[in-house]
Amino acid sequence: MNFTIDRSPLLEALQKVQSVVEKKNTIQILGNILCSVKNQELSLCATDLEVGIRVTLPIDAKQEGKITLSAKHFLDIVKELPEKKLSITRKDNSWIELICEKSRFNIVSLPADQYPAFPEFEDKNYYEGRSDSLMDMIDRTHFATSTDATRYHINGVFLENLESKLMRMTATDGHRLSFVDYEVFLTNPELKRGIIIPKKGLSEFRKLLEESGPTVGLAFERGYLFVKSNHAHLFVRLIDGEYPDYRPVIPKNNNRTIKIDRQSFNSALKRVSLLANEKSRGVKLTVQNNSLVISSSNPDMGEAREEIDAEYMGDPLEIGFNSKYLLECLSVMKAEKLEFMLKDRLSPGILREMNQQNHTYVIMPMRI
Repeated sequence: MNFTIDRSPLLEALQKVQSVVEKKNTIQILGNILCSVKNQELSLCATDLEVGIRVTLPIDAKQEGKITLSAKHFLDIVKELPEKKLSITRKDNSWIELICEKSRFNIVSLPADQYPAFPEFEDKNYYEGRSDSLMDMIDRTHFATSTDATRYHINGVFLENLESKLMRMTATDGHRLSFVDYEVFLTNPELKRGIIIPKKGLSEFRKLLEESGPTVGLAFERGYLFVKSNHAHLFVRLIDGEYPDYRPVIPKNNNRTIKIDRQSFNSALKRVSLLANEKSRGVKLTVQNNSLVISSSNPDMGEAREEIDAEYMGDPLEIGFNSKYLLECLSVMKAEKLEFMLKDRLSPGILREMNQQNHTYVIMPMRI
């Protein structure tokens, strides 16, 4: 194996695959990147067996071949090199010689045949999806996924078909539920009962979407999601299990609607939550005619209270919520005005953006 490449695109590609590499290194080879040279192209592959990525770069190849290199050391070396051409050669002892101007490195490698087999990306049936819609769906749901290892089937987001060409992405941890509907594909894929995309795979998918064009290719096959974007391909092993039926949790008759300014609510909530109980993060909302009072109390720290304007006419209501859950949702909402729909102090609330009904956030109350 012998080729030359510019430092800048190589560094960018190494940074892209580095985040997929197995960090714990329980299997040594998974701490490496597979480098393959063929047809004047360099393919860099990384996997932790659950998620895998392949990035392809044009190079000037003099000899084809395959080798694996430590992802960390390879990246660290390239990062410190000057902005010049690099020459990489496989030597007789299977070490790799890397030369850049007056810098020379000899790096230990592991045989490519020890690396886990990668699936074929080219033979899949890809559906063209809108990148901006998919990014927004991920942003509005990923934070609500569960981190409880015993409830693995909600440790990811649920993607399913709806009617009228709509797709829905849903996330829940049992305390809150966030789902968003978008028209993503010209022709929807048949997902039958839907798929569950795990957190790490979702994170890598999101990174790929940022660098893709207006569309990205998605394929669904035998428990995997495949993504095709520019010169990068990604596979994600889906969570095997049935997502819980979340629809009964969505309140049907929340008849108290409070209209509030998003920024005012967000700022006041941040300040009041500073003195909330550090474990429960609980704050109390008191709604009455045209006002919303947010308060918190902590015997060890003190009390906080803020009042903001709100459009509301009706009976007063006091209800408690986890401030962290509210703030995480507010951080992904963009509209100036919000609608907070409540029923009573024991029923879940619904938070939506005014004039934008495609994103719904359901949050369970808490006793304060």
